[in-house]
Amino acid sequence: MNPVAKTNSACEPFSVQLAGTPAEIGGMWGRINREPIRHDMEAFFLKPARDVSLSEGALIEQSKRFIEIVEQIAPHWLEESAAIAVAAGVDPRLYVAFVAGIYRSLFLHAECTSYAVQSAITRDHAIFFHKNRDNVDKSQCAFVMNSRVPGVHRFIANSDASAIACMMMVNEKGLAGSADYPGGLMPEKAPPRYRGITNPLLLRHIAERAEDCAAALAIIREFVDCGHYAGGDVNETHWLFVDRTGTILQVGNNDRKVLAQRHTDKVYFSRLRDSSAARRLGEAERPVDFALFHGVSRDPSICIDTSISGMTVEIDRDRPDLFSCAWMSLPARSASFPLLMGQRRTPLCLINGEAYRLGKATGDHHALWESIEGGVHAGKSLLKECAKKPEFTSGSQRASTIIEQWSEAQSTAMLRVLQALQPP
Repeated sequence: MNPVAKTNSACEPFSVQLAGTPAEIGGMWGRINREPIRHDMEAFFLKPARDVSLSEGALIEQSKRFIEIVEQIAPHWLEESAAIAVAAGVDPRLYVAFVAGIYRSLFLHAECTSYAVQSAITRDHAIFFHKNRDNVDKSQCAFVMNSRVPGVHRFIANSDASAIACMMMVNEKGLAGSADYPGGLMPEKAPPRYRGITNPLLLRHIAERAEDCAAALAIIREFVDCGHYAGGDVNETHWLFVDRTGTILQVGNNDRKVLAQRHTDKVYFSRLRDSSAARRLGEAERPVDFALFHGVSRDPSICIDTSISGMTVEIDRDRPDLFSCAWMSLPARSASFPLLMGQRRTPLCLINGEAYRLGKATGDHHALWESIEGGVHAGKSLLKECAKKPEFTSGSQRASTIIEQWSEAQSTAMLRVLQALQPP
């Protein structure tokens, strides 16, 4: 057994640690997600290319600009991708081309939805962030990434199982963010660019390097100014960032220009501002607590058949490196698995698509999920109270172990419920 993978019993899910060198992380990812990698490359990349008489050699040639940029900004991605390809049994050059180009071709005109609220109206001034991702039906994963590359932050994210990217994320510095279909701030139209870095990978770079909203904006501006950003036919991207100070920042960009606006309204929605989901938050008479904020994500007005994943984030002001929590729903209407920033391991069912497969096959059980999540959230609050005890102050490894044990117990219980609810 791999030294960074473990299981507690036959009934509990394996957990794995996405940590170490880029080659170690990539090798593990490729072994775990061999099938979705091979499936997605064929179904969404190679076959569509053949349909328009685009050869594999041409696909590799098109990735050269991507490689040039990545060699400058994040060379560890190339080492990681090569290891993924070898472990998955695919051509490393084609896999890099797949990572470079797949997200432009898969953009849907069904928009994702991101939202946030001012901490002034939340219970205990909690800082919340959420995104529902809408896209084609592909195996979804959630993970805690802990690279040894100097200067790279630990982060939690959602991505397709076939590639390590970020559809939404939160990092150890207390920055949460999402990259969506255009909406809100819209720069003047500009000619599209097809060679460069697409927004799921730019968001990963932000997760790895930025500490707050201002730093995230600076990175986006740099990418646009340097010609590194590639938006393809869609071109524009809508970004939402929230950081540990409670700042809510909306950004809109295309290949030529970046616009930004800090929001001070009570509630911010990237779209559907008149939806029942938005009204539930905007008209709340009591302080917005976790149950209300998170529960809104399953409202039918923003949670639809194409909502393949959802992530609610609670950013901890004092110890974002330990207690910021991402509640991962795969798909968005399904049960939420809590991942705490202080843990190093991720339940295997979240990485390999099992939670997504089970969640898709399970009917709508909103009341059940909310009841379970309420209890889990209360337990997390008690866990935070332990932060002043010696085991949390004597060393980060001890704190990580305690957090991991708690998180794994919640994930094990949630997985069992999903399994029990499967149709006969």
